[in-house]
Amino acid sequence: MPVRRGHVAPQNTFLGTIIRKFEGQNKKFIIANARVQNCAIIYCNDGFCEMTGFSRPDVMQKPCTCDFLHGPETKRHDIAQIAQALLGSEERKVEVTYYHKNGKVYPFRTSCI
Repeated sequence: MPVRRGHVAPQNTFLGTIIRKFEGQNKKFIIANARVQNCAIIYCNDGFCEMTGFSRPDVMQKPCTCDFLHGPETKRHDIAQIAQALLGSEERKVEVTYYHKNGKVYPFRTSCI
């Protein structure tokens, strides 16, 4: 039986290729399914979990806008830009304030592709 690595989607060679490519580059990332409501997260790597303090089960199936990382200093304008990029299928870079699970604030530059 193949080892599951945190996927919540059928195995797919395209997703596997993306995951292998970025895993070795010390990148922290999530992959979401744009074909379902809220663009649910279907994969997050260990780096993302370590950076945010959330476990893989905490992250899976959440909206890819990462609402669970928002806090008092997260600007609505930044959230709207991320959502607009996802809806419009365009790349956009946004600097947004996210929060670690323990409440620590950290600025984060995100790319929506």
